[in-house]
Amino acid sequence: MSVDISISDYLSIRNVAFEWAESYDTKDWGRLKECLAPSVRLDFRSLRGAYHENLNPEEYSKILIGMIGDKRLKTQHFLGAGQWELQKDGLVRVAWQIRAAHQRYADETLAEVINHGHGHGVTTHWYQKIDGVWKLEGVAPRLDFAEYDIFGTLAPPEAAN
Repeated sequence: MSVDISISDYLSIRNVAFEWAESYDTKDWGRLKECLAPSVRLDFRSLRGAYHENLNPEEYSKILIGMIGDKRLKTQHFLGAGQWELQKDGLVRVAWQIRAAHQRYADETLAEVINHGHGHGVTTHWYQKIDGVWKLEGVAPRLDFAEYDIFGTLAPPEAAN
């Protein structure tokens, strides 16, 4: 496993990871699209979802909007330590420890919590250098365990009825 990358590449990839997490949590879909490669893989099978290949940034964003875009749902995607692998020049895989907190509110005033659920595991990201800029090219979370009702929290209240 090669990990020989420059400090500037390392810092650039860390910044892309931060942008990814912050865009999810702030629901800033334009910001998310900016950090994505032109073709992205998304593997949500561990989260009872599907595997998607060759998504463009718009398609990727639409999937996330459908999952966590509700203004009554607050999240925090916290990335911990990462295991890094330079797969080839211009392609890096990082397996990040992740804690993803989710809290659903009764309405957009965010005054009353009606459900919460937190996921713990590893999210693997692939980063690709495109025209000298690092972009996120693949995401595959692995849910190891959850606290409370993560799947109920992710489901909109009208879907649970």
